[in-house]
Amino acid sequence: MSLLRISSLLLLTAVGTGRLGAQSTTPAELRTKYLSNMKAVEDKVVGLAEAFPADKYSWRPAPGVRSVSEVLMHIASEHYIYMPGEIGDKRPADLAMGAGDEAYTNLEKVTDKAEVIRHLKASFAYQRLVLARSEGTLKSGKAMGGKAVNGTDLFNDMISDQHEHLGQLIAYARMNGIMPPWSKKM
Repeated sequence: MSLLRISSLLLLTAVGTGRLGAQSTTPAELRTKYLSNMKAVEDKVVGLAEAFPADKYSWRPAPGVRSVSEVLMHIASEHYIYMPGEIGDKRPADLAMGAGDEAYTNLEKVTDKAEVIRHLKASFAYQRLVLARSEGTLKSGKAMGGKAVNGTDLFNDMISDQHEHLGQLIAYARMNGIMPPWSKKM
């Protein structure tokens, strides 16, 4: 069967199943899907954070590349600062890490394993709280990086970024002889 015929067959199948048709997702449905995906990322990121020995938190694959703790705290900072700011909320009042970009930099300086894991868990919980109180703001336009985005775009960008950092941590773990916890169950 030619490539053109296979492509046509796949296209017809997609259209026939409604996969390419316009789909309307409510803010509540979008939030539910995002939270489910975020929980899967959270379980794996926290699992890897716990699997890394404390002495490997400073490991980095090359000079100028984030260390294990810096990647983990970067994820936490996105939950504490970036996502809330993009949907019109604010970071936690008790997060005394400075203002603006200084907060990102200061968060990435946290290297103690127990403290990093505490921040990770708290930041995922904070993001869930922010999303729970953001009714009505998820579909509105928002300027981000010079382009207009809506809640769907923001959620897609955010979860994509979280998966990117998860992949980065998986590579870091494998390079250090650490098997991701969920792989051990197979």
